[in-house]
Amino acid sequence: MQGGAWVGRLTSQDVISNLCYIYRAARKLESMRLTAGSCLVRLVRFNPPSIQSVIEKLSFKDLASALVKGSPRVQQISLNLLNTTMLGSHMITNVGRYLIQFAEDKNLIPSLLALVEQGSEVLKGKALVFVALLCKHGRRWLPQFFCSHKLLSVVDRLGKDKDALCAAVLLDIITGDIQQMMGGRRHGQISSLTSRSAPKSNIHLFPVVLHLLESSAFKHKVATLPVLRQLANLIKLVEAPFQGRDDFQITLLRSLESLTEKSSVILVNPDIFLREILPSLTVLYKGNKDGDARFLCLKIFFDVMIILLSEPVEEEQRLNDLKFVSNTHFLPFYPTLIEDEDPIPIFAHKLLVMLLEFSFISIPDILHLKTISQCFEFFLGDLSNANVNNVKLCLSLDSAPEMESKLLSQLKVVRRIGNFLEFVCAKGMEELLEPTLGLCRDFLARSVSCTKGFSYTTEPAPLGDCPPEVSGVIDPQQCIRDIADFGSNVGVFLELSASRETSVADIASQCVVLLLKAAPREATTGLLTNFPKVTRMLHALGYACKQYLLHAMILSISISEISRIEVIVSELNKSSVHALANTARLAALELQRLPRCI
Repeated sequence: MQGGAWVGRLTSQDVISNLCYIYRAARKLESMRLTAGSCLVRLVRFNPPSIQSVIEKLSFKDLASALVKGSPRVQQISLNLLNTTMLGSHMITNVGRYLIQFAEDKNLIPSLLALVEQGSEVLKGKALVFVALLCKHGRRWLPQFFCSHKLLSVVDRLGKDKDALCAAVLLDIITGDIQQMMGGRRHGQISSLTSRSAPKSNIHLFPVVLHLLESSAFKHKVATLPVLRQLANLIKLVEAPFQGRDDFQITLLRSLESLTEKSSVILVNPDIFLREILPSLTVLYKGNKDGDARFLCLKIFFDVMIILLSEPVEEEQRLNDLKFVSNTHFLPFYPTLIEDEDPIPIFAHKLLVMLLEFSFISIPDILHLKTISQCFEFFLGDLSNANVNNVKLCLSLDSAPEMESKLLSQLKVVRRIGNFLEFVCAKGMEELLEPTLGLCRDFLARSVSCTKGFSYTTEPAPLGDCPPEVSGVIDPQQCIRDIADFGSNVGVFLELSASRETSVADIASQCVVLLLKAAPREATTGLLTNFPKVTRMLHALGYACKQYLLHAMILSISISEISRIEVIVSELNKSSVHALANTARLAALELQRLPRCI
């Protein structure tokens, strides 16, 4: 109050003129000039109407120039005067005439960005406030500041600090304007961005929305329902071609991509995505010549579906929407997606596998597309590019009752699958090992089951237990003709049968038994040429028996199983291969020492 009273006494045109003269006088002492500047700041703060007189004598051009060349104290005075002027712009006659001077100054924006990035805390805060006020006064400033990574990174850092006042001021001023621009000022009003006049007016401001959505400080303010609705409207509009669409669609898609990083936006507004945005993405993808745009279309589609599938869905309508989108807007494009540029096929495969797992797409739906050969094509290329989703998809197809064995036989991929298993094993690709083994087992099981009278179980039985008629009549329509190619992979099957991973060892041993039934000649050749591995397994058997007795272990072991193993080992003991026979003899001795009261 006291300051206001003194200002009232001192406010006169003469005082203002003298203070402005002293502040601008280059020959005056620096301390005197700074004192005059401080007086002007206090004067306009306590008597806002006096700002008109001040800016008539201190031009905006001079104040802007001080931001470039002045000392930190001079910069602070200039920012104080500029901020007060912008806040009181409604009291200034024809303020636009003064702001034109800013627009003509090419050094203003770099200087402000430099202050924001490198200035002291005080200068940084005042510069940010001035930037916000400029943008609030005219949207022409938005792209010049908020397409700058320097400015946004500083705001993000301020938002993480304990004292986030500057960031809060900037957020409140800017986001309100952006929301009005995107959502319309009144309910039902269409945003100027979506109007026919948009290319001539505000379309150049759209990158600002993208940069704000990419900013951690601004995202939660900008990612609102009105903005989401307008983005949905925009992507519907860009389905049709127009001049400048290529550049605009990338900005729009990147904005949507950034928006979908906030999962709550999707989970709170699933209908907008399922019924509006996702269908439009598939339309935009179709026939689009821009590879980046096609990738973003699929990636956004993928991200949204992954988030929606990650949460339990109980609403029947939501389930119907998910199934409709999957079958109507994704599956028809799947053959095109897997033929597109990398990494589009990777995302397409992964999404298809997930939709199969959640039963939104069924195997018959895929068979109808006649894309089975495309699903197995990765076996023909560079094996290092394969991923678990490729294998899981093939496994889903192979294990489906609807899949006809003759279709798999026509692919002639058994040798490729075997080579891939060898590759996976050699490279230690554990994530791919079990599904690849499962694929081998399913191929073998299909081939064995084509023998009439055969009943396949997951527990492999000794070969001697198989009735002789099993190896008789074969249905050629259901047999996989190149199944014998697995004979060259007996070595890796045996090696994996000794794996520490129980599931891997079980599947690998099943593969050995099934191969001996499906292709006896080739399997026998493979087995007999891998005696060292068989010998190691016998060594392991004998060692395990010895450890069992040494440590007085108590395990539930079936006597009948021990007897079966003894029969097999006894047969191997008769082998003409000395190393194999000797190892079998030692293993048989250890087996005989096992107690029979188990």
